[in-house]
Amino acid sequence: MGESDWTRTMPWAQGSLIDGEDMVALGLAAADACWGVVVTHDCDLANDNLGIEPSVELIVAQPVSSPDGNCRHAKNARKLHLDWEGEAEPLCLELLATRKCQVDKAALASCHPVPGLTLTPAGQRILQSWLAARYRRQALPDSLVERLRHVVQRLERHGKTEAATVVGYWLSFSPARELASDDPYDLDISIVYTIDSPEAEEAAIAIAGDVSQRFAELVEKAKAGGVVLGQCSAYSEEEFTLHDIRHHVELRLDYLSNRAYPDGIELE
Repeated sequence: MGESDWTRTMPWAQGSLIDGEDMVALGLAAADACWGVVVTHDCDLANDNLGIEPSVELIVAQPVSSPDGNCRHAKNARKLHLDWEGEAEPLCLELLATRKCQVDKAALASCHPVPGLTLTPAGQRILQSWLAARYRRQALPDSLVERLRHVVQRLERHGKTEAATVVGYWLSFSPARELASDDPYDLDISIVYTIDSPEAEEAAIAIAGDVSQRFAELVEKAKAGGVVLGQCSAYSEEEFTLHDIRHHVELRLDYLSNRAYPDGIELE
């Protein structure tokens, strides 16, 4: 495969796909059973000054036949299940944050994006949010994580079944520090649902009701200290404002994945 010059009119965009054959030819994969997802921003892709922007960042991705709802809508900062629209049915790919790599623009110039598969504007926003979440997510106090262990597990279970309706979970808690087990946290939970599904509001309200009803029992089950639930409510993505986002912490469902528990529970 010969190299050619990179120009501002190259067909590549954020979300473009590289097929398995080209991935092998570029030395980015050992077999052609994978895809490459371009994650470099369009402005950087258009920059033809290779001294400033010499390479393209991408993620090696695998197809997924049964997407996990907890990996939709960038809920999990380590893993994303995302659809590309095609002429027949969507192609769902699994992206892992740890599988990023780079390729020289000069090498990629002789390749072409996979035709007939496109990432919608909504899908691109999800991809961008997921990419940013790796670096901007806030850590919860370990003592709060311990107390909410079974609450998060309950939310994870709901997330699997309501992948098309729940955008994410946001927490507001006080105080924002580690506490001894005999001091309780105050907590509010906001369940944000999409406006694109007619069933979303009802589903989110049902989740809020279930978590509210079971909350005290689930916290007690962890035997790590108290948490006082103020409110657990459902909000549409239109109602949940930028101000709300700035004063809440998004609960990524991989928060507990790096913690080892006696019974082996890991949330990823």
